Parts: sequence; structure tokens; C-alpha cells
Amino acid sequence: MAATFREVDSRTLRRWDGLILFWVVLWVVLAGWTGLTLWQAADTGETISSSGRALHSVGQSLSDLSDLPLVPDRAGEIGGQVVTTADQITVRGQEIRGQLHQLALLLGLTIAGISIAPVIGFYLPLRLSRHRDVVRLRDQIGRRPDDEGLDRYLAEHARRALSYDEIARLVADPADQLLAREDARRLADAELARLAIRRPSA
Repeated sequence: MAATFREVDSRTLRRWDGLILFWVVLWVVLAGWTGLTLWQAADTGETISSSGRALHSVGQSLSDLSDLPLVPDRAGEIGGQVVTTADQITVRGQEIRGQLHQLALLLGLTIAGISIAPVIGFYLPLRLSRHRDVVRLRDQIGRRPDDEGLDRYLAEHARRALSYDEIARLVADPADQLLAREDARRLADAELARLAIRRPSA
């Protein structure tokens, strides 16, 4: 796979880069949207806590009424029970809010991580390796622009990467393994053009 990746021309590689970038941005946006939606849903916990605090006030009022004359003690007991239940509701609402916040973060990071992991673990190493190969080749061409051995090396790469018709337009006999110096040069130039590398002038 790595060898095939290195033989991809620069134009196709730019398309792949664009698709990979689109893929990453798409999933990052989806992960952020999912996390934000769930984070906002955590307001339900705050609503529950608010209800608990309101109920606490009602229970406290009932408890206070028990101190008045002609009000049965039963009202105070009920008020105490209401206060206890209201406090439990308030605490539970806060717990739900915190749990939903945690879930929003974890879910967003998980979606982003699962979608981006193949890019970081597979595509990116191949892309960096390809970039290093091109940089090394560009340096070699810069130092030895007329090296016949390097031209023949590039010509062999061109044979594997170019179609038969493309090779036939460049050399008289595409099947000839012993290429003339001029034919090797033309194939080498085609390979350099495919990799978007310019040969320096002599």
C-alpha cells in the first residue's frame, strides 16, 4: 500500500488531501454539535433543581404554619417531609446536570476520536512518508540535474506509474528495457512532472 501511495501523482494526492480535510472537518463539526446539544440538554437538571427549591419553600411554609394556633401539628410533619423530598430533588437535579455535562464531553470526544483516528494512524503517516520521499528526490535533482543514473531510476518509476499510452507518446518502443539516454530523460521528466518537481536548468 505504501508503494502504491508513493506512485500517486500530485494532483490525485491533492484531491485526497481535500477529501480527508473535508472528512475531518465534517466529523469535528458533528462531534461539536452533538456535544453542544447534549450540554444544553443538561439544563433539564437545573430545571429539576429549581423545582426542588420551589418545593422546599412550600414545605418550609407548611412547617412554619404549624407554629400558629389552631393549626394541627400534622401540617408541620407534612412540611418536614416536603422539605426533605425537595432537598433530594434539588441534589438529584444537580447530579443529572453534571452527568449530562460529562456525557456531552465524552460523546463529543469519542465521535471526533473515532472518525479522526484512521486519518492520524493510517493516512497521515503515509502522507508524511510520501512528502519526505518527494523532498529527498527534489534535493537529489537539485544537486544532480543531469545524472543519467537518476534519470533511469525515475524512468523505471514512470513505467510503473504511467499508462502504456502515456509511455508510448514519450518513447519509440515502450517495451524496450534498454532505453536510450534521450528516452530515459523524457520518462524521467514525465515522472518529475507527475510528482510536481521541477528540474533545475543546467
